[in-house]
Amino acid sequence: THTHTHTHTHTPLDLRKRKRKKRYKPVEVLKTEVQDFKTVWATVEPKSGREYIEADKERPELTYIITVRYQKDITPDMFIQFKGRLFNIKSIRNIREADEMLEISCTEKIDEKREIEKEER
Repeated sequence: THTHTHTHTHTPLDLRKRKRKKRYKPVEVLKTEVQDFKTVWATVEPKSGREYIEADKERPELTYIITVRYQKDITPDMFIQFKGRLFNIKSIRNIREADEMLEISCTEKIDEKREIEKEER
């Protein structure tokens, strides 16, 4: 029989907790662009925009992967708000079909009204 000697002082659980606290941020799920639905904890990570720039050189869209705990009431016709920015949901993937985590692929919704205002000034 061999005895395991642990050299690190933190248990893996401690590390997981610390990591989770740092990476997970509150994001709002909206039923419409203005109607708040609920706040969930999520990680928000930009996906490389390179392939999108190839496809559409005029308006490169940056895709974000937002990972949240599984919930059945988030649907693709909703929006996600993060730090005052609005995202369109492109697809929702139930990771490993395990009903544990959802991977939500989104693109940032650029406010066209704001763009028009800028041009008029």
